[in-house]
Amino acid sequence: MASDSNRQQPLSSNEMAARLPHVKQPSIHRSQIEAIQSFNRESTLDVKPIHAYLKHYGYLPYSSSAPNANEPVGEEITSALKSFQEFHNLKVDGVFDNETRTAMTASRCGLPDMSAGSVAFSTIGPWDHLEIRYNIGPMSKHLTTDVCEAAIRRALDTWENAGVGLKFTPVANNDNPDFMIDFREANDPDYSMVGNVLAHADFPPGFSVVVDNPPLPLHFDDDEHEWFDGEAANKFDVETVALHEVGHILGLAHSGVNGAVMFPSVSPDFKLRTLAPDDQQAITNLYRTSTDPQE
Repeated sequence: MASDSNRQQPLSSNEMAARLPHVKQPSIHRSQIEAIQSFNRESTLDVKPIHAYLKHYGYLPYSSSAPNANEPVGEEITSALKSFQEFHNLKVDGVFDNETRTAMTASRCGLPDMSAGSVAFSTIGPWDHLEIRYNIGPMSKHLTTDVCEAAIRRALDTWENAGVGLKFTPVANNDNPDFMIDFREANDPDYSMVGNVLAHADFPPGFSVVVDNPPLPLHFDDDEHEWFDGEAANKFDVETVALHEVGHILGLAHSGVNGAVMFPSVSPDFKLRTLAPDDQQAITNLYRTSTDPQE
């Protein structure tokens, strides 16, 4: 249990709107970032793809404008790069180098990153009920439906077993599910996954940034990424990514702890099956604070 001094209060709907107006902006394709040469604050070159990436993922304000190609990169982008580097456990110097480029082009969740201040985990806001109803739609073309659904169910079970009273109940798509899971084309009409975006979800009602009302989306890109149940070269594990996206459905934001379920990026040929201490603290903080008497 987190101490009272470390508890982060959930964001209000107005705070969410103020921090994430950019969430539905088109993502930046990794090839655009790979083409940018290394630079520092004094460099003069076209850094619009880097600016767009930093803006999309919450490191620059929505009102920010990219510098012209004949102007120095400047302090705003340098400061945003430092924040990105700190969040991703890189050398913090504001220089766009090979390590920073690699981190920016990694396959990742489509939702923005947010710092949690003095604690590693970050929470947005909870559901007002603990039995969460879901519906499973079309599954990946790369796996049989049974294998894909079983991987998703295991991810749900992991969060169910987190000890805060959550329960996931499957329902028909016309029976008012709280969220719906399916695999889609990268050019998803509710949230573009074109580029290096593996999947996206949304936060609970009152904190949502993708849809106005349930059912919330939990969508996998079945177009530009290939899926697998477990570890395989150049393929992504369904359960690992589902575990992450369900965390968002429950109200968790991204974590800056590499190895946590809620870290924003993931490599192919990798699987994660358990919550890290950071994930456990986040879900406990959010739901125990919301449903239990204050300690």
